[in-house]
Amino acid sequence: MNKDAQKKSNSTKIDSSITLFLVVGSHPNAERDDRPTVYRLQTEIDRAIKELATQDGGASLQMRSQILTDLWFMNDASLVARPAIALGTATTNAAVAHFALQLPQAMVVDGGFEILLDRTAGDYRVCLRGIDAKSTADVVDVFVEKFLAEWIESVSISMRV
Repeated sequence: MNKDAQKKSNSTKIDSSITLFLVVGSHPNAERDDRPTVYRLQTEIDRAIKELATQDGGASLQMRSQILTDLWFMNDASLVARPAIALGTATTNAAVAHFALQLPQAMVVDGGFEILLDRTAGDYRVCLRGIDAKSTADVVDVFVEKFLAEWIESVSISMRV
């Protein structure tokens, strides 16, 4: 294959992988309290990705999760628009504070936590906002139970187009 044909072939290749960013605060309290929760969420996301791949015979995109701190995430405009889940409190995670201003509420438990996500507009960012470490862990449990599988599938479908 000549270089021009190879260049054209490479430019039409579709990237079949997508990274789902899990954003934890870089604040000392977030590192101490939310880091174990984000690892648990990553395990659940990786499990959900495997289940989706099994259901669709491997036709889904190759997705993977990656944990980032809010410091890295918020300082890269190309990352802020990508599929991501920010978790923690607004005082310990800048991404949570940012997403809380942009995403609609999907579920609220007064005095506890809120799940913010837009299930209709093709915005694949999620905010799991607690008032403390325990409520952040609780909101992750609820998100995994009620929203995770649908969110993973939606991200997968949107990236195929």
